[in-house]
Amino acid sequence: MPEWSGMRRWALVLLSALVAVSCVGEVHPGPGAADASTTTSFVTSTTTITSTTIPPTTTLPPWPPVAWEAPNGVPMAVTAANGDLVEVITPCGDPLEMRDGSPIYEISVVIDPGHGGPIDTGAVASTGLPEKEINLRVSLEVGRILNERGIPTMLTRIGDYPVPIRTRSTYADLVGAEALVSIHHNAPAAPASDIPGVEIFVQQDSTDSQRLGGLLYDRTMAALGTFDIDWDRSPDAGVMTVLNPEGRDAYGMVRIPETPSALVELGYIANTAEAELYARPEYAEVAAGAVAEAIERYLTTEDPGAALVEGRVFRPGRGVGRDQCVAVDLEQDLYPSVASVEARETAGSWTLSVTMTSPYDSPERYADAFRVIGDDGVIYGVRELTHDHATEQPFTRTIGGLQIPESVSEITVQGRDLVYGWGGRSVTIELP
Repeated sequence: MPEWSGMRRWALVLLSALVAVSCVGEVHPGPGAADASTTTSFVTSTTTITSTTIPPTTTLPPWPPVAWEAPNGVPMAVTAANGDLVEVITPCGDPLEMRDGSPIYEISVVIDPGHGGPIDTGAVASTGLPEKEINLRVSLEVGRILNERGIPTMLTRIGDYPVPIRTRSTYADLVGAEALVSIHHNAPAAPASDIPGVEIFVQQDSTDSQRLGGLLYDRTMAALGTFDIDWDRSPDAGVMTVLNPEGRDAYGMVRIPETPSALVELGYIANTAEAELYARPEYAEVAAGAVAEAIERYLTTEDPGAALVEGRVFRPGRGVGRDQCVAVDLEQDLYPSVASVEARETAGSWTLSVTMTSPYDSPERYADAFRVIGDDGVIYGVRELTHDHATEQPFTRTIGGLQIPESVSEITVQGRDLVYGWGGRSVTIELP
């Protein structure tokens, strides 16, 4: 990573200018900063200076940052910097120079939502719920909780786009994370059980990874056990190493990174009872709260957590590599936005009028559907949209004949992008 040879000269020039004009100055790090209007995200302090006073020492943020958010929020690790440009590793693993976006100076934890993109869906439940979707939902909530607790956290993906395993691991190592946790939901089905079938896979040569895994197991088992459902569970479930026949860690998310890592299988999406639970809004909150608590305990205590059980020997299938990765658009929003929803009931069924916007609309990429989800997690309707709406932004479409039970008091309408799937701004309304 190149050193900023001009940093000291830059600071002296800036200091001299501030002293000369005897004004309140904003201190910006890094060469290439042209004016305050283009570098406001780098402001760290405001110092009053007069021509007869030596200003106090000002601490500048470390430059370059460890990570970078693209204009649409996609996070990436930084590898180098040159002036006001940073070089990042894109989700597909390619180097790219960027100027637009936001710097991130510290990352303690990386959360990896397993799978993603049109090819790598992960397991698919009998209810139609793909693993990649619930993995992302839980991961986003974990990231939100940790960041609110003052633990800087980055996700390897924030939408439904592919990220090869090596890129995910590289992100954790480049940003200097203290922990990497990969979120998954298992398949195929296992024997029926009265308790959750949580499995945690850890690095065979890392006591830190094993302690992280033990804490994750303790907290997730306790939290998920509050749900009264018919679980699936493997007889040897627990915290374990999984080695391939050559004796190496079998899963790339624990084999490749140097960062202490753990792969979490929160349950069995192949079990219909569990898949129905995963669709309920409270599931992601409970599961994410347990994962976040375990990570915080790992970072702030010496608690050991659950001990290892006997490991497995297994050779998993190959994941999606760079040759199959579809590059994510870093400039445009990933998803359409739902602007408003109006609902009316007629003769025992509901009709919704939904207004959406997708400013990137083109025949190659547009908002191609919206769906109606009850507060019980059930999808009560999907309206497919078969063409772009480039000449009518925003646009309004209706969906009718929805049979929504009286027990459902709120519904959420969410849009789907032709390329990146479900996501974006949704609207929740109370049913009149």
